[in-house]
Amino acid sequence: MTNIYELIGVIIGDGSILYNPKKYLYRLEIAGNYTEDYKYFLKLSQIILEISGNKPKIRFREHKLGRSITLYIDNKNFVEYLINELQLPYGKKTFSVKIPDKFLSWRYSRHIIRGIFESDGCLYFSKSKVNKYPTYPRIEIRTSSDKLKEQIVTILKNKKFNVQTLKLRTNKIYLSGEFMLKKWLNEIGINNPKNISKYLIWKKQGYYVPKCTLNERENLLNSNLADLY
Repeated sequence: MTNIYELIGVIIGDGSILYNPKKYLYRLEIAGNYTEDYKYFLKLSQIILEISGNKPKIRFREHKLGRSITLYIDNKNFVEYLINELQLPYGKKTFSVKIPDKFLSWRYSRHIIRGIFESDGCLYFSKSKVNKYPTYPRIEIRTSSDKLKEQIVTILKNKKFNVQTLKLRTNKIYLSGEFMLKKWLNEIGINNPKNISKYLIWKKQGYYVPKCTLNERENLLNSNLADLY
């Protein structure tokens, strides 16, 4: 089932496994954007339910730093499956996380990279010199892990993606242009409604409308995109 590999990517990107048997702590948490990720979290929730037999909870919070959404599940067997069978790290992983070696082949890694993109990446459009509207597509993933950056770049280059990187406070991995976007859609795909809606806005209008929410994009498309979700 390919969904489990996308989930692995999401956990690598924005997930956290809390594991402390002495304190009976067995939890998976996935952080997301308050206005953009709820519908995608419903998809992830269904994947986790099918694997674990238990449905995760989704929590909305408002705090001093803003608003957030978290998907979480407390389940010993599921958390130990993530650690022991899928070889995912628990505890602090920001600078050391990587794709488990046994999933590096394209058969698995393309789904894992999609999950990393959906959780820790973005699809955006920039203005060109000849058009005042954002028309030029870019796919971007950011990670603080040098090893993960090397893995993603190697995997994509081996599949003839024109990958570029930039070292800022984090590693920026990006693909530019319409041809690379189409190649990504055909060979890796997008699965998060926030990115599907961005792509459809651009495809429908020939340019993107910046700074609008998922709900606003759906209204622009005159659809709730149910068939695609």
